[in-house]
Amino acid sequence: LQRLAQRDADGVAQLTLPQFMEHVVPEAKTYAVVVQLTALDPEYKCDTCRAVDRSVRAVARGWRRQTRARQIAFGTLDVAHGEELFRSMGIDKIPRLMIFPPGASPRELKLSARTSSAAGMAARLGELFGVEMQPDEPADYAKYAGGAAATLGAAYLGWVVVRRLSLRMLVRNAWAAGSIVFVLLMTSGLMWNRINAPPFMGQTRSGDAVLFAPTNSQQFGVEPQIVASAYAACALCVVLLVRHVPRVPGDQRPLVTVAVLAALVLVYSYLNSVFRQKMPAYPLRLLLP
Repeated sequence: LQRLAQRDADGVAQLTLPQFMEHVVPEAKTYAVVVQLTALDPEYKCDTCRAVDRSVRAVARGWRRQTRARQIAFGTLDVAHGEELFRSMGIDKIPRLMIFPPGASPRELKLSARTSSAAGMAARLGELFGVEMQPDEPADYAKYAGGAAATLGAAYLGWVVVRRLSLRMLVRNAWAAGSIVFVLLMTSGLMWNRINAPPFMGQTRSGDAVLFAPTNSQQFGVEPQIVASAYAACALCVVLLVRHVPRVPGDQRPLVTVAVLAALVLVYSYLNSVFRQKMPAYPLRLLLP
């Protein structure tokens, strides 16, 4: 298995089904194996698989640099090579991260928003194996550049606002904006995500993304973002109708009013559709099914 891992630039052995059965499954081995069961071929369109693969590779690179690298090995079994095994094990959702310790039965490391990241995965594996693991993640220069640009933009915007507005008005508007953002986040399900750390989104058996969990007792990480955006859009439409539409010139006012009302109705209909999708007994419906 170590020879297989050495063939890979990141130290992750690319396993076929016979190699998996020979090097990973037997309990008599003297090393532990962390195997991702995945589908990386583009035909499966599994973005989550590729994200988890990047995390596994970062953890494997970091572990390979440590002195006890031979105690734990990393591998990948793709559905292209292990479809028969996936079917016999009843695996209908991927990716999955399995741990095969020496002299013990395998166990699954549940993937969540935390453990799908390289840092979270390394921390959880370190807890399970009783060692310290540090991922080797490449620097994300685009992220740093974006953060710097956003910081500079916010600083410039703040400078312009301070110059043009009085301090009293600035504090009042900042308090109002902060209150609105807080209300939108709290009513969209953000705290549930912070407590339960669900996956960012789901997927079908064919690998297509699923944005909403089909029950009101569960949700994906992306749901609060969508719901909060829809709430914000509804609030913006109401503000436009009350504050800005009356100031529009007379010949254009009816057209603007209809456009804002149409946007409000469409967004509200979408919210009702989402609620009905998660709870079929939800009584309200407008336009969308």
